[in-house]
Amino acid sequence: MASDSLRLAQATTARDITPDQRRALIDCWIDVSNAGGAAGFPFPPVGRRDATPALDAILESLAPQTCRLLMALDGEDLVGWLTIRRDTFPLIAHWGTLHHLQTRTDRRRQGIGAALVKEAHTVARDEMGLEQLHLAVRAGVGLENFYERLGGKEIGRWRGALRFGPGDDRDEVLMLLDLGPKDMTRP
Repeated sequence: MASDSLRLAQATTARDITPDQRRALIDCWIDVSNAGGAAGFPFPPVGRRDATPALDAILESLAPQTCRLLMALDGEDLVGWLTIRRDTFPLIAHWGTLHHLQTRTDRRRQGIGAALVKEAHTVARDEMGLEQLHLAVRAGVGLENFYERLGGKEIGRWRGALRFGPGDDRDEVLMLLDLGPKDMTRP
C-alpha cells in the first residue's frame, strides 16, 4: 500500500516544476526504462541524453486545459508520475490520453501507480472536463490487468504493432477509462 505520507501534486505549466523535481522526473524515467518499464523508451540503455529532452518537451507542453503532469511525492521525494493530454479539436475534445505512468522501481507494489491513475481520473473529469481517458499499453507485461483493476476496458488491439527485435513483436493494447460525467456537486 502507498505510504501514509504519499501526496499527489500536479503541474499545469513548466514553472510549476522545481529544478529538483525536474531532475527526479528524469531519474525516475531513466530508472524505469532501464528496468524494462513500458514508459516511452523501449530500447535500454536510456540515459540523460535521451530522457532530458523528452521530459523538457513534456514540460513545455503543459497547459491547464491540454496537458497536466501528476506527481506522487513521499515527503519531497518523487516516487512516480504520469501525464494527461487532450486535443481541443471539438470532435474529440471530450477525451484525453494517459501517458508515461511510472513508479520508481524501489517503490513498486505499494499502490503508487493506482493512486496516480485514480487522481488522473478525478483531475481529467473534474478539472479538465473530460469524459474518457484513452491509453495504449504494451501487451505481455501485466499492464492490461493493472488498468482493468482500475476500471479500464480493452477496446482494441494492434497485433504485432511493437517490434522489440527480430521475432519479438508484441501487441499494443488500446484501453479506455470511462470517467463518466463531471461531478456537478464539486466546486
